[in-house]
Amino acid sequence: MAEEISITFDEQNKIRVLDAEKYRETEQLKIESMDFIKKVLALDEVVQNLNETLEEYSKKIEIEKLRAIGERNKVETEQENRKKKLMELSNILNERKAELDRYQIELDSLQKVEQDQRILIEKLSNNDA
Repeated sequence: MAEEISITFDEQNKIRVLDAEKYRETEQLKIESMDFIKKVLALDEVVQNLNETLEEYSKKIEIEKLRAIGERNKVETEQENRKKKLMELSNILNERKAELDRYQIELDSLQKVEQDQRILIEKLSNNDA
């Protein structure tokens, strides 16, 4: 039938139904199980800390990516603005050169008129004398 049940007393004078060897093995298994549970809980805590750290880093990375995109856009905008400014300055320079050419032509024309008038005045002065 069933195995014989042996009732024994342990070192603390407690009644035990299991024999001493099986009881020690059970206690050892209990201790090992508790150690394993502690290790699993510690691992879980480490994993949670790692996840939190990774989340923080991912947020920082996203912020830096957005900042970098913003800076790149600023640089591109600045390049476009500089090109526009350069074109504007080039147009102003060309207008000023054209204006200078007109003034130079006008000066040459006025100098010719002045010279013609001096010649005419000298002729008239010589004819009167």
